[in-house]
Amino acid sequence: MKNNVSIKSIIGLSQEETAMLLGITRSQWAMYASGKRDLPLTSKNQLATLLSQLQKPKHKSAERQKIAEAEQKETQEWVKQQLHNLKHNELLLDKKITTIENKRQECFAALEAVSFLESQPNPNTSLLKSIQICATNTLQKNSLSQLLDLQLKKENVEMLKLKIGNKISQPEK
Repeated sequence: MKNNVSIKSIIGLSQEETAMLLGITRSQWAMYASGKRDLPLTSKNQLATLLSQLQKPKHKSAERQKIAEAEQKETQEWVKQQLHNLKHNELLLDKKITTIENKRQECFAALEAVSFLESQPNPNTSLLKSIQICATNTLQKNSLSQLLDLQLKKENVEMLKLKIGNKISQPEK
């Protein structure tokens, strides 16, 4: 079986295809591959010729070259699309981060205003309490942990952008 895997990986053909190529039945090929049977001399010569040819340093056929170029182009387009998506995600994350930072800043300013107004004579305690509760609830909804989470996501997006940028500038073959 091990021999079959190595021969199959070299020639890239299924058992049926190999058997048809060599002019034998699939069961004859399977028996040969498992070491239980020998091949007819003509089939053995054909296999030896094919294996020796395929194990030589490979020259790129026109079809192989065309497929490789098409795959390379398709991959580059996919990478560019991914980069575009990452840039879009980064902009969205920037907006969310800015929004949370602004809301937090406004809430802290409101709490400072409440603190100041409480020290004034005749404060409207129900209004101040309402403002304080609203600011506190908004701070809980836009917590520092959420802000940190968004910042970490943005850093991940930036790192991915760098890696994808490197893939675009240095395409693999």
